[in-house]
Order: sequence, then C-alpha cells, then structure tokens
Amino acid sequence: MKKMLMRLISLLGIIIFLLTTASACALRLSEKEVKVIVRDVIKENPKLIHDTAVKYAREQKKKQQEEKQKRALEESFKNRIEDDISDNCPSKGPAGAPITIIEYTDFQCHYCAKGAKTLDLVMQRYPDKVRVVFKNNPLSFHKQALPAAKAALAADRQGKFWEYHDLLFKNSSKLNEELFTGFARDLGLDMERFEKDRNSKQIATQIQSEQAHAAKHKLTGTPAFLVNGVAIKGAYPAEYFARVIDRLLKDDEAANQ
Repeated sequence: MKKMLMRLISLLGIIIFLLTTASACALRLSEKEVKVIVRDVIKENPKLIHDTAVKYAREQKKKQQEEKQKRALEESFKNRIEDDISDNCPSKGPAGAPITIIEYTDFQCHYCAKGAKTLDLVMQRYPDKVRVVFKNNPLSFHKQALPAAKAALAADRQGKFWEYHDLLFKNSSKLNEELFTGFARDLGLDMERFEKDRNSKQIATQIQSEQAHAAKHKLTGTPAFLVNGVAIKGAYPAEYFARVIDRLLKDDEAANQ
C-alpha cells in the first residue's frame, strides 16, 4: 500500500512540478492544459489510482471500525452488567476463578460455533483464571436452536453437557431430530431419561428465563458474552478477549494493593 501510494504521489508531484516551474521554463499553462495533463496521468495509470484509492478507503473503514469498537468497549467497562447465575447453568473452569465469562449462545448459529472455539482458546491461555458459564439464547428464526438447547440441557442432567455441546456446534449447519437422539446414544445416555428431561417443563422454563435475561441486558444477537460484566457482542477473536481479561486482572490487582 505504501509503495503504491508513493507512486501515486510521484505522479501528482510531476504535475505540481510542471505548475510551479512553469514560469522558470517560460511555460504558460492554461487551466485547460492543466486539466489535460491531469486527465492523461489518470488515463495512463487507471489501475494504480483505482487500487490506491480502494486500499485507502478500506484502511480508513478499518480504522473507523476499530475506533468504534474501542468506544463500545470503554462504554462496556463503564456500564457493567450484573447477571444471575443459577445452579442449573452448565459451567467449566475453577469455581473461584477471578474471571467469569457468561456466554449467551445459539446452537444453530455459525458465529456461536466460532465463539465456542474462541472460548476454548481463552481457557487454554488462562487455565486457572477463567470460568465459563453457559446460557441459552436460541433465536426464533433458527428452527433447530430451541430443540438443540433442550437436548443439551437434558445431556447436562446426565453429566455430558460439554460433550453434547461440542457435537452440536460441530454440526450446527445440519441439526435435526435424528442427530439429537444419535448424539445421546453415542454418549451413552439413558435414553428414557434423556427424552423425559428434554421435554420437561423445568428445562423449557430455564431456557425462557435465560432468554429473558438476554433481552433485559439488550443482548439480542448471538453470541454475546459478559466478562465480569463487561459486554462483548459478537464473535471476536481470542486476542480481543485477552485484552479485556488482562485489563480486568490488572484492575483487580491494583484494587487489592
């Protein structure tokens, strides 16, 4: 990009040189002649000028997006969200970890599958400092998301939530009833209990409650995360989570000194 920009500047520099040295060279360029020169430069270098302009526009857009994300993150730090965690919420990681990440997700959402992989990377990076708590927020236009959520919580009743969770996300684009029961059998679940639990009022009520919490906190899209109350909306990379976590740990350390 820098090389192309310098070439474009050089071309424009030629025009400026002609204009600024016109009197010394006894040249008298009219406005019409200047326009012809500019037109010819553009005509002879259309790809260079086009590519340079496009790349510049992309860089500016990226910069604006980064600034927008930065402002949103600062706002999230200032206005942290307090969310309840019930005993029925599946979780992993140390119970006394200084960082708790509450994950609101949808098993039929491609970005949620990416978000789940990101959390795995985060936990590998902070094995003793991060606890992940799972909450459901199946979106209405994902027809298999709600039955998938019920099946996952039924698997949780038999201690196999995370294994079932991983299978659902690996197959998020093709979820169906056959897969729900097939995964349960593959994991060695008691099928009679599995069927009873996933159709139970208790699990339905839990999912409805978690959806209500998501709506209350304006976490309408998926995935959404609360990192010690700091909202992260979307499937951001692990490095983004790391910046948030490092800042929270640093703030906590400073507060305890």
